[in-house]
Amino acid sequence: MSDKDQYQEIWVTNEPDEQTVVALLNGEYGWLMYLREEGDAGFSSRNPDYAGPEEATMEFFLSNGQCDEYPMAWVLPVERVYAAIEYFKIHHKPPAFIVWHNDSNDGVSLNEEPSTNR
Repeated sequence: MSDKDQYQEIWVTNEPDEQTVVALLNGEYGWLMYLREEGDAGFSSRNPDYAGPEEATMEFFLSNGQCDEYPMAWVLPVERVYAAIEYFKIHHKPPAFIVWHNDSNDGVSLNEEPSTNR
Protein backbone atom coordinates (compact mmCIF):
# COMPACT_ATOMS: atom_id res chain seq x y z
CA MET A 1 0.00 0.00 0.00
CA SER A 2 1.48 3.37 -0.97
CA ASP A 3 1.42 6.38 1.35
CA LYS A 4 -1.14 7.96 -0.99
CA ASP A 5 -3.49 5.02 -0.41
CA GLN A 6 -2.68 4.57 3.28
CA TYR A 7 -3.43 8.15 4.38
CA GLN A 8 -6.64 9.91 3.43
CA GLU A 9 -8.61 12.95 4.57
CA ILE A 10 -12.35 12.92 3.79
CA TRP A 11 -14.72 15.87 4.33
CA VAL A 12 -18.50 15.56 3.94
CA THR A 13 -20.53 18.74 4.44
CA ASN A 14 -24.32 19.01 4.43
CA GLU A 15 -25.75 22.00 2.59
CA PRO A 16 -27.08 24.48 3.61
CA ASP A 17 -26.52 24.01 7.38
CA GLU A 18 -22.75 23.38 7.03
CA GLN A 19 -22.66 20.35 9.38
CA THR A 20 -19.52 18.39 8.54
CA VAL A 21 -17.99 15.00 9.22
CA VAL A 22 -14.25 14.68 8.76
CA ALA A 23 -12.43 11.35 8.58
CA LEU A 24 -8.70 10.85 8.75
CA LEU A 25 -7.57 7.41 7.62
CA ASN A 26 -4.39 5.45 8.14
CA GLY A 27 -4.67 2.09 6.42
CA GLU A 28 -7.26 -0.06 8.16
CA TYR A 29 -8.00 2.57 10.84
CA GLY A 30 -9.56 5.98 11.05
CA TRP A 31 -10.62 8.81 13.29
CA LEU A 32 -13.78 10.93 13.01
CA MET A 33 -14.72 14.49 13.81
CA TYR A 34 -18.21 16.04 13.64
CA LEU A 35 -18.56 19.81 13.31
CA ARG A 36 -21.95 21.48 13.78
CA GLU A 37 -20.87 24.65 11.96
CA GLU A 38 -17.74 26.41 10.76
CA GLY A 39 -15.46 27.24 13.69
CA ASP A 40 -17.03 24.60 15.99
CA ALA A 41 -14.57 22.59 18.11
CA GLY A 42 -17.09 19.80 17.55
CA PHE A 43 -16.98 16.18 18.57
CA SER A 44 -14.40 13.43 18.06
CA SER A 45 -14.77 9.67 17.92
CA ARG A 46 -13.90 7.32 20.76
CA ASN A 47 -13.40 3.57 20.68
CA PRO A 48 -14.94 2.02 23.81
CA ASP A 49 -13.47 -1.36 22.76
CA TYR A 50 -9.85 -0.16 22.84
CA ALA A 51 -7.93 -2.02 25.54
CA GLY A 52 -4.31 -1.13 24.76
CA PRO A 53 -1.87 1.24 26.43
CA GLU A 54 -3.34 4.65 27.31
CA GLU A 55 -0.37 6.51 25.79
CA ALA A 56 -0.49 4.70 22.40
CA THR A 57 -1.07 6.95 19.38
CA MET A 58 -1.46 6.65 15.61
CA GLU A 59 -0.25 9.07 12.93
CA PHE A 60 -2.62 10.66 10.45
CA PHE A 61 -1.61 12.93 7.58
CA LEU A 62 -3.78 15.84 6.50
CA SER A 63 -4.10 16.76 2.85
CA ASN A 64 -1.70 19.70 3.42
CA GLY A 65 1.02 17.25 4.51
CA GLN A 66 0.74 17.98 8.23
CA CYS A 67 1.18 14.91 10.44
CA ASP A 68 -1.00 14.68 13.56
CA GLU A 69 -1.04 11.94 16.17
CA TYR A 70 -4.24 10.91 17.93
CA PRO A 71 -4.74 8.48 20.82
CA MET A 72 -5.51 4.90 19.80
CA ALA A 73 -8.56 5.12 22.08
CA TRP A 74 -10.04 7.52 19.49
CA VAL A 75 -9.28 5.27 16.51
CA LEU A 76 -11.86 3.00 14.86
CA PRO A 77 -11.72 0.24 12.24
CA VAL A 78 -11.97 1.79 8.77
CA GLU A 79 -15.19 -0.12 8.01
CA ARG A 80 -16.88 1.66 10.93
CA VAL A 81 -15.55 5.01 9.72
CA TYR A 82 -16.94 4.42 6.21
CA ALA A 83 -20.30 3.33 7.69
CA ALA A 84 -20.42 6.57 9.71
CA ILE A 85 -19.70 8.66 6.60
CA GLU A 86 -22.44 6.91 4.62
CA TYR A 87 -24.91 7.33 7.50
CA PHE A 88 -24.12 11.06 7.66
CA LYS A 89 -24.58 11.44 3.88
CA ILE A 90 -28.01 9.79 4.02
CA HIS A 91 -29.41 11.07 7.35
CA HIS A 92 -27.64 14.46 7.62
CA LYS A 93 -26.75 13.87 11.27
CA PRO A 94 -23.93 12.14 13.15
CA PRO A 95 -24.51 8.41 13.65
CA ALA A 96 -25.49 7.21 17.12
CA PHE A 97 -23.41 4.04 16.62
CA ILE A 98 -20.25 6.14 17.10
CA VAL A 99 -19.25 7.15 20.63
CA TRP A 100 -18.72 10.91 20.42
CA HIS A 101 -16.68 13.09 22.79
CA ASN A 102 -17.77 16.74 23.01
CA ASP A 103 -14.59 18.73 22.33
CA SER A 104 -16.54 21.99 22.76
CA ASN A 105 -17.35 21.18 26.40
CA ASP A 106 -20.74 22.90 25.98
CA GLY A 107 -22.76 20.12 27.63
CA VAL A 108 -24.29 18.73 24.42
CA SER A 109 -24.23 14.93 24.12
CA LEU A 110 -24.60 12.99 20.88
CA ASN A 111 -24.48 9.64 22.66
CA GLU A 112 -27.64 7.78 23.49
CA GLU A 113 -28.43 7.51 27.17
CA PRO A 114 -28.11 3.95 28.48
CA SER A 115 -31.42 2.15 28.76
CA THR A 116 -32.73 1.63 32.27
CA ASN A 117 -34.96 -1.24 31.14
CA ARG A 118 -33.73 -4.63 32.29
